[in-house]
Amino acid sequence: MQSSPSMQFGQPISLDDQGIYYTVNRKTGGINNVFQLVYEDDDWYLFQLKNTSKDGDMAWVILADQGDYALMSVDTGTVRQLFDKPEFSEPKGAWQLMRNDRYGFGKFTPLLPAAPIRYAMVLFSGEEMLVPLLIEKAEDELLQSLASLAR
Repeated sequence: MQSSPSMQFGQPISLDDQGIYYTVNRKTGGINNVFQLVYEDDDWYLFQLKNTSKDGDMAWVILADQGDYALMSVDTGTVRQLFDKPEFSEPKGAWQLMRNDRYGFGKFTPLLPAAPIRYAMVLFSGEEMLVPLLIEKAEDELLQSLASLAR
């Protein structure tokens, strides 16, 4: 199915997408990584929950490289170029992407309205996109409570 030029290229990343995200270990079913997408002072930021060196305490660490903290929207042409690969051909849909120099946050809106919206944390090496890491938005109260940890 060809997309028409007037078709919206995916749902934009919006304030509703703020929150806690996590990855699941496919073998154990446990949570591997926890991320937080935050909109603050007119900018988007991506944090990861990490162990500190203090007695196993956890803290939010901003995902950035060399002071490039805020995530900026990636233009539609670049998004199409990055995701125009066989591994992204199914399911049909469109990506929206924000990134800083090294890290990005992606939102996939499927063409079929009944299919779920998906999210990804993306690493970059220069302009090359490494394999996106599928992340799930936390809906339960336990994971949402992680947002209260100090950033």
